[in-house]
Amino acid sequence: MFVYALTEPIDLFDGLTPLPEWIAEEPTPRTRWALQAILALNDAAAAFRWSGDMRHLPSVGIALNPPGTNPCLVVKQDNNGTTFVVASVELALPADEVEHRTHARTHPIGAWTHPVSADLEAEPNSCTLK
Repeated sequence: MFVYALTEPIDLFDGLTPLPEWIAEEPTPRTRWALQAILALNDAAAAFRWSGDMRHLPSVGIALNPPGTNPCLVVKQDNNGTTFVVASVELALPADEVEHRTHARTHPIGAWTHPVSADLEAEPNSCTLK
């Protein structure tokens, strides 16, 4: 994951999708990706002066990466408005718009949900009385 701290806060989020709406379209893979992005931001916390707070829920933008696209998470810190961008591909952001950048490891997160009791077969009785 690539993490960027922008030189100027973003105050208008036109063109970005609120994270809950973005996740709702494909919950399992998008939740996995969002968790990986937040963990990458947390890994970069010390270098970027990330304090772990958020002014509001993150938003998601789309980075063009021909022939496809990749999501990027946009997080605005509450205490001073610093805006962070996290992407799984390196972004071609102008140098004068980026205060700090780093390449953080991508945490492995399984893309499946944990089992619940309804998923387990009933155990056969080990003994029966006749």
